[in-house]
Amino acid sequence: IPANNSVATQTLSKMAKKCNEAALSLLACMEKTDCVMKQKKSVEECMKDPIESDPCTAVRNAYYNCKHSQLNMRTRIRGVRQ
Repeated sequence: IPANNSVATQTLSKMAKKCNEAALSLLACMEKTDCVMKQKKSVEECMKDPIESDPCTAVRNAYYNCKHSQLNMRTRIRGVRQ
């Protein structure tokens, strides 16, 4: 991992291994939105606003499905969907 000060690389070590890729792609997507780039808001603030996080809806849903599959007992036995 390159030495970078982005939110995505800073949170890499804090995340669960199964949904790590989905979470990093969501953070990378959110860092590219106008909310973060132009308005200088944090990623967390922009995630709470549905209009600002609209470009990342598909990535957000993928992350949600990954986290949901960790809680679902049927999926826990079969494994996380890729």
